[in-house]
Amino acid sequence: MTLSSKSLQELDFCVVDTETTGGHCFHDRIIDIAVIHWRDGIIYDRFHSLINPGVPIPPWITALTGIDDAMVKNAPTFQELSRMLRQVLDQGVFTAHNAAFDYGFIRGEFARLGETFESPQVCTLRLARRLFPELKSKSLGSLCEHLLIEIFDRHRALGDAEATVYLLKNLMKKLGAE
Repeated sequence: MTLSSKSLQELDFCVVDTETTGGHCFHDRIIDIAVIHWRDGIIYDRFHSLINPGVPIPPWITALTGIDDAMVKNAPTFQELSRMLRQVLDQGVFTAHNAAFDYGFIRGEFARLGETFESPQVCTLRLARRLFPELKSKSLGSLCEHLLIEIFDRHRALGDAEATVYLLKNLMKKLGAE
């Protein structure tokens, strides 16, 4: 399936958010992940888990996310979650705010397992840049504030993924797709 072969209303979206040990998918790791399978205003499935990255979480990441080493100590590893995660991700188009970041990390984690991950992508940041050129900041927080979307549990994967679902819904309305 290519994105151009279907209208937005016909697509299933897997809205993804990750929290990581840093900003580089080649050497940093995922510590929190959420995927929400959404289509036409209905949430069909949710996946959320802390992930044991196998490396210490830097203090500045703990300050940002509230996730520390003790919280992930007994969490599953990415490898332990990979089969279930792939099943959820295969339900729709990979969608995220700054999709390249989350997509890069997920591809990197699968690559560490000797597997590939490929998916068409929708980036709500890129859409927002086109649809809200007047806004100075297109961060998830700024866009949600502008659109009166409340973010519960900011800088945690599930809270940010849920906010991104509502952002996507607003962007699609602005595009005239709903």
